[in-house]
Amino acid sequence: MGGLPYPELSDWHPKGQTTTAYDLWNEERGAGTRAVIIVDPDGVIRYRETYQPGTLPDPETILQAVTDING
Repeated sequence: MGGLPYPELSDWHPKGQTTTAYDLWNEERGAGTRAVIIVDPDGVIRYRETYQPGTLPDPETILQAVTDING
């Protein structure tokens, strides 16, 4: 997904460190819960939505959240 004007985060290594920090780590599954989290430049979480496996985020909802944050 190159060319995006914002950074993305993947919790690859060390496994689970980021998902644990965002309270998304599922110890039983040994994997993180799927989520979209938007963090502003000051490190404040401005949007957070978790998703069950097989459920896709709604792009319009996420775009609206970004629009609302940017005013």
